[in-house]
Amino acid sequence: MGNEFSTTLARLRREAGFPTAYRFFFDNGGERGFGLTYRRYLLIEQGKNLPLADKLEKILVGLRLPQNTPAAAELVKAWLKGLAGDEVYAHIFEPLFAGGPAPAPAQPGQEALRRSLAEKKFHMTGEQLAATVASFETYKCSMALENDAGAWTPAALARTLGLKEPVARRALAALAKAGLAKPAGKGAYKSAVAGRLVEYPVTAAMRGDVYARLKGYLKRLEDEGRVEYSSMGMLRADAAALKGYYPLLHSGVEASNAYATVRKTKESAAFFVIGRVLRLWDF
Repeated sequence: MGNEFSTTLARLRREAGFPTAYRFFFDNGGERGFGLTYRRYLLIEQGKNLPLADKLEKILVGLRLPQNTPAAAELVKAWLKGLAGDEVYAHIFEPLFAGGPAPAPAQPGQEALRRSLAEKKFHMTGEQLAATVASFETYKCSMALENDAGAWTPAALARTLGLKEPVARRALAALAKAGLAKPAGKGAYKSAVAGRLVEYPVTAAMRGDVYARLKGYLKRLEDEGRVEYSSMGMLRADAAALKGYYPLLHSGVEASNAYATVRKTKESAAFFVIGRVLRLWDF
């Protein structure tokens, strides 16, 4: 029998696209990622144990929940209640949360879209990400395969991406070794995750060299791309309150996947959808 923390954790874990505790634990690095064993994590989800504060932080990271967002606050409050007990929580902690900005209620359409996208998610492991960003050329090959249901020969992929054929061949072999591609006969390969919403490990869980390469590749793609649409706004806001907007921005970017196709059309192309909040100056 669970408690408020364990039931909240299990629900948020499913909403994040991890259908089982096993997938959540091992897709986020296992013992190395959480600093505890799978058995200990199971006891937490079963309501038989509460995580220490440093482990709670790692769980929030694994759930992709930015600090001070409504979902993160919900889990932290449930943890505090389990730690202090209902009575102490009501007298000491609950008043501290009173009067804060109320999170905007999710619309039914947003909830339906979120559930649909969660079911499509594929959580890439740290080892798979390292193989993907081994070189910029491998990264481009990975992006092309992820977004196409067909089989690709090294020659065809090289022509499409402007690469040399041996480079494309090595990239396909590396992706297959990482479990992200599979042989399709006659030297061709197909993606193992085409049509899925591929989600990388959170930044805090990435190796430093892997994050540096990924950041550089994303900047390079942004510089090389052509703007198809842009929307922006400038405002003054309280930084903590504005974090309540981050889940909406995240959902908006994820919603673009509703238009994704793994089939070539007359006007199909690769698009890079970016959502950002930039801090300009404090005043």
